[in-house]
Parts: sequence; C-alpha cells; structure tokens
Amino acid sequence: MLDNLKALSQLGPMMAKAKEMQAKMQEVQSRLPMIRATGTAGGSLVTAEANGHFEIVSLVYATSAPLTDTELLADLTRAAINQALKNVRETVQKEMEQATGGLDLGAMRNFLGS
Repeated sequence: MLDNLKALSQLGPMMAKAKEMQAKMQEVQSRLPMIRATGTAGGSLVTAEANGHFEIVSLVYATSAPLTDTELLADLTRAAINQALKNVRETVQKEMEQATGGLDLGAMRNFLGS
C-alpha cells in the first residue's frame, strides 16, 4: 500500500511534465510551415525546398539545366524533391526530440497500443 501511495505522489509532477511537453510540441507544430529544408540534384541543376508539412514550396532549375532532356530532368527533379523531403523530415524530428526531451514518442505509442 505504501508503494501505491508513493506512486500516486509522483503522478502530479508527471502530469505537469506531460502538459509542459504537450505545450512545447504544439509550439513546434505551429512552426511547421516555417521550417524549411532544401535538396539539390545534378550539381545544383535542380533545387527543391520543402516545409515542415512535407510540402514542396519551391522548385528551381538552373539556367544550365537540360530542359530538353525530359527524362533526365524528371530524374533530377525527383532526386531533389526526395532529398528536400528527407532533410525536412530530419529537421522536424530534431525539433520534436528537443520539445520532448528526447522521449521516443513512437515507442510510447507502441507501448500504449495506439
């Protein structure tokens, strides 16, 4: 019984920490549209920029890009977009880890069965 009371006494601080973490995560989520990352391909012939919502917000072709070689251009575009999305995913993940103090929310979700 004493162990149960000790566990209950820790519930308040845990709940306060959870609320603090939730506020930090909401702050990160509100900044997602402003988080940006780029990806390039073909020695910067194609540059893509993505935001924290994983949307491509910019796609720029260098003046020397092979605009007539559509197959090559498609490959370079795809590579630049994939790189931008990978980079922004890593940036968002780092932001979320900072907000949660490094807590692995994926593991927590698995533990809770969500």
